[in-house]
Formats: sequence, C-alpha cells, structure tokens
Amino acid sequence: MGVDELLTRLEARPREEFLKNLRAKWQESIETHGAHCPVCNRWGKIYARSINKTMAYSLIWLCSAPADEHGWVDVPNSNNMRVLRSNQLPTLRWWDLVERMATDDTTVKHSGLWRATELGKDFAHGRVTVPEKVYTYNAEVISYSDKRTNIWQCFKTKFDYQEVMNQMFPGRQQSLF
Repeated sequence: MGVDELLTRLEARPREEFLKNLRAKWQESIETHGAHCPVCNRWGKIYARSINKTMAYSLIWLCSAPADEHGWVDVPNSNNMRVLRSNQLPTLRWWDLVERMATDDTTVKHSGLWRATELGKDFAHGRVTVPEKVYTYNAEVISYSDKRTNIWQCFKTKFDYQEVMNQMFPGRQQSLF
C-alpha cells in the first residue's frame, strides 16, 4: 500500500464519520421541532398528517362524480366549490387513494384531471383501512403510522388548523390570526 492510498483511506474515514454524525443530528432535528439546514438554510421538518373528514368527503365525491371512460374527473370544471376550496385531493395521494393525470402541456402546471385509485375506491366504500397518519418530509412520504383507520372514522376527525400551525411554528400555541 502506497502513502497516497493510505492517506486517502485515513481521510475518508473521518469524513464518512463526520457525515454520518451530521445526518444523525439533522434527522433528530427534523423529527422534533424542525430546523434550518446549516448548509442551504432550507426549513426541514417531518410532518404528521391524518385523514380528516374534508379529505374523506373529497374522495367520496371523486368516486361518484361524472368521469370519462377511464375514470378521470375534470375537477376544476366540476363546480364543486367544497372540493375546490379545500384542495385536499393532492394530500390524498400520500395514501395512494387518488391520482392526478400527468400533462405534456407546458402552459399549465397540472391537467386538473383526477381519479380514485382502486385502493381509494375500496377505502371510500368501507372495504379496507389505511394508515391513520402519514409522515412527510420535503413533500414526500417517508413513513406511515401502524395504526389504521376506516372511512367512518375520518368523519369523526375534523381538520385541526391549529394542530398543523403548531407543527409549523413550535412553541406558538395560539392562532396567528
């Protein structure tokens, strides 16, 4: 073994150990109160979300709304203001209950076409359960709770704005408005 190779190996170990420690510290930070990344200053936190009655209503509506031959519903043109205002369909993707049709049109962000997945239909009809909570980081699902829920339980769980805000602003227990 040459001197250069030995130096490379010795330098690699402390670097890998250093990165391992940084990753562990970052994981601890985002699992608790959240933090700003020391490298890019971006906010990071793991958020827990539960399916609530607004989401359940949106899913049930989607399953029963007029659709094309492939099951796609033109949500923006549906005139269902309750679903449009709540904007909960994107959140239901985290449980794989709905899907949005991709678009090649570069002039729009999304197609506006949605449909329930098979799992979504089964959940809406009370045939299956799904995880009660989903945990997300950087707008991506990283894990699910072990506890499961059914569609009826969702109507007992009201969306709690304050709970979401408390996750985003730890230590602040009153409304921002």
